[in-house]
Amino acid sequence: MQPFFMITCPGIRLTIYFFNVAGKVHLSEKRNDPSMIELSSDPYVLKPRNTPMTEADFRLHLNISWCRGVLFNVVALKNAIAVVEYDALLWSDDSIMFVEYKDSVAAYKDLSSRRVQQMNSFAKNISRGLGYKNFAFIVVVKGLEEGTNKGGVEVLPLFELGSYQPIFVSSITELEYLNKMIAKYTREGKDDFVKELDKFKKIFEMEQA
Repeated sequence: MQPFFMITCPGIRLTIYFFNVAGKVHLSEKRNDPSMIELSSDPYVLKPRNTPMTEADFRLHLNISWCRGVLFNVVALKNAIAVVEYDALLWSDDSIMFVEYKDSVAAYKDLSSRRVQQMNSFAKNISRGLGYKNFAFIVVVKGLEEGTNKGGVEVLPLFELGSYQPIFVSSITELEYLNKMIAKYTREGKDDFVKELDKFKKIFEMEQA
């Protein structure tokens, strides 16, 4: 069985261990069984599944230089019902990235913009539940010739994945709205108002720490 769960340190690769996440983690003695790990991000429970062989290329191209760990094929359940599944979760000390992989352009075309938006919203909620203030969600497609956008989410060709550096956004709705307001009034040249918003943002961030 291929490792479904990796934590990376300089020169070291370990499997079946998880750390640095604020959610609850349950490990059984059967440490080669992915079904025995659960992450709690209220109201969701996250469980890994076995990785399909069709995702071998995806895993080979995945850039893990920036992160501290990777979890593959994670399904999020709410009231024991699966609501969303991600092909990879990658995390650092303060940020987490969710990835949806399609092994063909045809499979990507079957993915609706509405579903992409839903997956992005789920990713944001799960990130916040796990204690991460920043998150990213991207779609990766094998056979795609150039990057694009669907449902407001970045879509990346597989061959660009190896050098991809995530662009994170806030998982906190209020902070995300503040950032948008600051950007808007900065463009409009309203410097005094921007300064006041920056002060409010710093106070808000301190309260969230």
